[in-house]
Amino acid sequence: MAEPQIELVQFLASHFNEKARWALDWKGLPHTRRSLLPGPHIPVVRRLSGQTATPVLLIDERVVAGSADILAALEELRPEPPLFPSDPEARAEVEALQAHFDEEVGPQVRTALFSVLLDEPGYLCAIFDRERPGWQRALYRAVFPLVSGLVRKGNGVTGPEAVEAAFAATERALDLVARRSGGTGYLVGDGFTAADLAAAALLAPTLSLDHPDMARPEPLPERVRAWLARWEKHPASAWVRETYRRHRPPRAPAAAR
Repeated sequence: MAEPQIELVQFLASHFNEKARWALDWKGLPHTRRSLLPGPHIPVVRRLSGQTATPVLLIDERVVAGSADILAALEELRPEPPLFPSDPEARAEVEALQAHFDEEVGPQVRTALFSVLLDEPGYLCAIFDRERPGWQRALYRAVFPLVSGLVRKGNGVTGPEAVEAAFAATERALDLVARRSGGTGYLVGDGFTAADLAAAALLAPTLSLDHPDMARPEPLPERVRAWLARWEKHPASAWVRETYRRHRPPRAPAAAR
């Protein structure tokens, strides 16, 4: 049977998109990636999926939106190596943890990070537009000040109380990972699952990681260095780094056309 044609519609820098990238690479599925700019992405993603968030995965004629649904679809498409346990109770625990990180942790990490990045607008643009031609980068950066208020609101940076809550939630998520992984090194059972993938990917913005999909533009602004230093000594940061080292494969090959 021929391999399906798979395309990931994504942002270059997004921890939810990283979940989808990681799952594709974990499954060894050849795919292409279409990186969009936040803001201009809206009509493209709406036309494809009827909503406006990335990631969106195209599997032949099938459209799958959202990282959790993408992981489930990829597990169905290629069951090995698994991301979900066969035991129903363990699978339910994995799904519950993934939902917690998707619904509670991921948005709060994003709010905390954007509260830092919005003070570095040139660097924020560079995170997303670094693979674009020069004229597109110039245009994107010229327009950004006009929409920065919408970016702030869309990422939950609505005031000091929201930012403080986001930092506290990020800390709690790291504490949860440190506590749950202390026995086996994994969040559920004694092997890598979607719970570990979700936790590591959604906490990845708190670290500097070697994997090319998580590279940041250099040089780092001082505010970004301070953001990274804030979490560096937390025990869960070592867990995220080790989970990437052991379980984050290189990029799967591009899909043949």
